[in-house]
Amino acid sequence: MKTPYSTAIGLQRREVDQLRISIGVELGRLAEVEQRNAWIDESVRRERSIAADALDVPATAYFLRMRAERAMLEASRKVIDARVTQLRSQAREAFGSLTVIEGADERYRIEEERQLEAANQATIDDRSATDFMEKRRLLRAAGRHR
Repeated sequence: MKTPYSTAIGLQRREVDQLRISIGVELGRLAEVEQRNAWIDESVRRERSIAADALDVPATAYFLRMRAERAMLEASRKVIDARVTQLRSQAREAFGSLTVIEGADERYRIEEERQLEAANQATIDDRSATDFMEKRRLLRAAGRHR
């Protein structure tokens, strides 16, 4: 049954779904940053081991580049974390609004059903009263004809 709240519920559900997707995308980006950080850590360990064994290999430029990339990744991680926090806050708010609208929709449906049942009961009562009055009239008419 369509209610005055149906459109609002649809819009709110789409907003919640879109926020859920956005959070997933950001968490995917965060995972990529963390994987890249882990790769850098492993690569730096390997290079340090190689550089320690070979005194004639200058690795300073490589280490500086990895340190700069690690700093860039950390800045990206902070931005993504802030975005995820913001999206989660928006999602909580949107879900709360959805819950409120769904509650109003449910109350509307219950009231509509109650009114329909009351109208049906009134119709049944009217028919019963009409039948009763008709039987009473027939009994009176039969009593006069005796």
